[in-house]
Amino acid sequence: MIRAALKTLAFLCVSTLSAQAFTPVLNAVLPRGGQRGQEVVVNLHGDRMESPEEIIFLKPGISVTSLTSVNAKQVKAALKISPEAELGEYALRLRCRGGVSYMRTFWVGQFATTKEVEPNNDFGKPQTVPWNTTVAGVAELEDVDYYQVQAKKGQRISVEVEGMRLGGVFFDPYVAILDGKRFELATSDDAPLLRQDAFASIIAPADGNYTILVRESSYEGNNRCRYRLHIGGFTRPSAIYPPAAKPGVATTFTMIGDPAGDYQVTASVTGEEAALFPIFAQKDGLQAPSPNSVLVSSLPFANEKEPNNGSKEVGPTLAAPCAFHGIIQRKNDVDWFRFSAKKGQNLRIQVKARSLRSPLDSVLILRDAKGKQISRNDDQGQLDSIIDFKPSADGDYFLNVRDQLGNGGPAYVYRVEINHRKAALSATLPVAARNNSQLRKAIVIPRGNRYATVVNVARRNTGCECVLEADSLPPGVTMSAGKVPKGVTSFLAFFEAKVDAPLSGGLHHFTIRDANPESRVKGDLNEVVHHIEINNTGTFHSTKDRRVTVAVCEQAPFQVRLKHPPVPIVKNGTAKLYVSLVRDKGFDAPVNVVLPWKPAGVGSPTSITIAKGKTEGVYEINANGDAALGAHRICVTAEATTKSGPVMVASAPVTLQVSEPFLSVSMEMASTTPGQNTSLLCKLNHNRAFSGEAEVILHGLPHGVKTVPKKITAKTRELVFDLEVASDAPKGNHNTIFCQVLPKQGGHVIPHNIGQGGTLRINPPPPKPKGEKAAATTKKPATKKPLSRLEQLRQSKP
Repeated sequence: MIRAALKTLAFLCVSTLSAQAFTPVLNAVLPRGGQRGQEVVVNLHGDRMESPEEIIFLKPGISVTSLTSVNAKQVKAALKISPEAELGEYALRLRCRGGVSYMRTFWVGQFATTKEVEPNNDFGKPQTVPWNTTVAGVAELEDVDYYQVQAKKGQRISVEVEGMRLGGVFFDPYVAILDGKRFELATSDDAPLLRQDAFASIIAPADGNYTILVRESSYEGNNRCRYRLHIGGFTRPSAIYPPAAKPGVATTFTMIGDPAGDYQVTASVTGEEAALFPIFAQKDGLQAPSPNSVLVSSLPFANEKEPNNGSKEVGPTLAAPCAFHGIIQRKNDVDWFRFSAKKGQNLRIQVKARSLRSPLDSVLILRDAKGKQISRNDDQGQLDSIIDFKPSADGDYFLNVRDQLGNGGPAYVYRVEINHRKAALSATLPVAARNNSQLRKAIVIPRGNRYATVVNVARRNTGCECVLEADSLPPGVTMSAGKVPKGVTSFLAFFEAKVDAPLSGGLHHFTIRDANPESRVKGDLNEVVHHIEINNTGTFHSTKDRRVTVAVCEQAPFQVRLKHPPVPIVKNGTAKLYVSLVRDKGFDAPVNVVLPWKPAGVGSPTSITIAKGKTEGVYEINANGDAALGAHRICVTAEATTKSGPVMVASAPVTLQVSEPFLSVSMEMASTTPGQNTSLLCKLNHNRAFSGEAEVILHGLPHGVKTVPKKITAKTRELVFDLEVASDAPKGNHNTIFCQVLPKQGGHVIPHNIGQGGTLRINPPPPKPKGEKAAATTKKPATKKPLSRLEQLRQSKP
């Protein structure tokens, strides 16, 4: 009985392990959205999704009531959407026992969903849909989808499409509202508020049927071009004014662009300084499907008062730091503002327009009190304008804001901030692969193993040392990052999970701060995922968050170790890093090893491979003449495709010391002719002592020239290489000669190259004198050739 029970337990353990899969792949979530306050069953499609544990949502509002594995390629989830859930996008990841998937999205709307029914590509035979509905459709190649609703005269008809924002594939939707005679009452391709997505809104001119057209703007759709089309009587303002408000203060906002007319709402914004706060326009019991966002800011501000088209028409003068709000109302409109500043204030003047989804392409002009231009900016590495300004005297200054192309309109809303250039820190995880910003954006540590990631740090108006701290981590996980020196813009963070760490995961916040404990300068490690990005074109939909997904997954079948370098690498030198694997029994797959981070000036191959069944590898690195000196923490990461999918682990960190070379050399130019041997003099300058003898090898000699290595000690000051020059040695200046010196420390060689640019000149042989044959018959006795300086030096040595 006991033996049978043990066999059963062993079978269950093997079955459980075989059911695990590393690095789950989530390709699609279908349907793409659901109605607020309802339950919806969704299917998650992908690969290696065995043993699903949870769905991690980036914001509250949706709970998972059941999560079932259908097979390795499909998981079924029942979602309960709260009646108070915010409309719009919900980014999510699927966590399984073997890891965490890429980020995908699910969308919440206020209407029930109607599925597209083909054929609906004939204006005369549209698909009739209910009023206030969300249509789930697909825009195929050269497909035009028509939907029909009934409306009364004076009733608002609004449509908004979620296409590009669904993040599935590049899909630029076009929408139009047509009357019964096929006349276009409103059209939209790209709406600045929604970027590549579109919306349109009208007041019905008469009772009757109205048709909504949806297609890919270039008719280049496919079966992956899914969309959610909201049709109904909801309000759809294109802009909000003012575009910012103080936190906790009730503010009256004007909603601009509704076809029934502008209207006002009152709201109090919350959130951290400079955060965006979403305001969902609401009217007649319905909400806009997506928000108009305003900036949270405690700066004092003034709203423009028209007319303000000249220096004599400006509104109130505010003292910097401050902000102004305005609208470029019409074509060629120019707004003027006046502020006061103190001599020496370190100010940044910045327009916020495109960053707030305004169509304004701003031009910003700074003028002195007499109206003379001081500075001008259009785009400063982005579409919004920036001017950095240090006043030379106390006084008043003017600002002008206009559109680059002279455009304008009610939606051309903007904000101008004048603020101190404060010290700031921020951090991100780097993009690990081109056009794949999701790779390595989740930190997944196998049980009993390690994970390492590069972290990029950005400093603004500070050059401080900084440290990365985790506000929280999954149980059983520790992090080590060390201190980031001044001027260093990337570093390694190491994570280790105990062998008995619970299989868990979640969103965790990290803080990058000034290493000085008295400083208050700090920032967030931000997660940025581009759902759609096109090579050399840009990104089209992204998700940003102040937290990173960290999880513990099942144990990997191998560990990687990096041997501590016993000696430093020196500038213009090379070194070998020795890597070894500890393989579980039965795991013999090849393993790809990467050095994810190197000190500045240190180079290496992109990766090395430890072959199938092997356990050791050598990673060769080199340091150039500008390599960063000092002690640097490095590691290797190792990735293998196991029978259960790909998994990556990291070695423990080791210290790589980068040092100055032991010696330098200057070479005197050598000159000869083909077939004539010569010597090359090298003068040595010792930077630090080494023990015993060091071999010196001369490299870079041209074809037909050879020499032998030499031995030196710490006392050698001059070195002569005898060069054997063949008769066919190529003529000319050969300036690629250098020395490789191989000193030892503790029995370990420290190779480095010195004396780059040494020159050997091989001159053509002198022309034969006239009458050489006759002179040969009366040959004069040879005279003794005087010794060269090198020869005299050689013979003078004992």
